[in-house]
This record gives sequence, C-alpha cells and structure tokens, in this order.
Amino acid sequence: MQERVGKFLRILKVELEDLEEDINTLAGLTAKRRQDRAITEYVHMENISLLKQEFAGIKKIVDELDKVELIEGETFPDFISRLKQRCGQTIHNSAYPDAVCIFVERKIDKVAEYIRSKVV
Repeated sequence: MQERVGKFLRILKVELEDLEEDINTLAGLTAKRRQDRAITEYVHMENISLLKQEFAGIKKIVDELDKVELIEGETFPDFISRLKQRCGQTIHNSAYPDAVCIFVERKIDKVAEYIRSKVV
C-alpha cells in the first residue's frame, strides 16, 4: 500500500505541476489579449490576479503533498478521501479561489483511477 500511495503522490505532483504550466499559459494569453486590445487593462489585471491566486493555491497543495502520510490500516479509497478533504481545508483556510479545489480534485480522481487500473 505504501508503494501504491508513493506512486500516486509522485504522479499527482506531476499532474499539478502541469496544471501550473497551464495557468502560466493562460496568463500569457491574457497578456496577449490585452496587447491586442481585446480586453481592457482592468479585465487584464483582474484575470492576472485570479490566475496568480489559482497558481499559488496549486503550489500550496503541491507543497502539502510532501507532508501527507499514510495512516496504518488505511485503504486506498480512504486515503484519497482524506487527501481531498485535506486539500479542501487547505484551500479554504488559505482563502484561495474555490476553483482550485475543483482543479485539484479532478487531478486526484484522474490519478487515483490510473493507479487503480494500472498499479497492483
């Protein structure tokens, strides 16, 4: 079980780091739209502010993954449930946008499904 959780956490970190890259790409697209005058400076700044908050929230979760430990006797589904709850609490307590919870939970579900189907 420890090996399974270890693999899960390593893959999840990669997925979340990829999500960070996606947010950086969106920030670049927002800047391009501002440069092309497709959006106002105000909208651009609001978008960038939100993207920075989302990025920071995901970064916080990635950092928190290093502190996650398997509880003795815990099943993989129980671990996933506890991880989701912990991520939700971290995002809420840090006042990051709620969308970060949605992004992270989707990645957790994606990796958990992969681990269930591919790793014994």
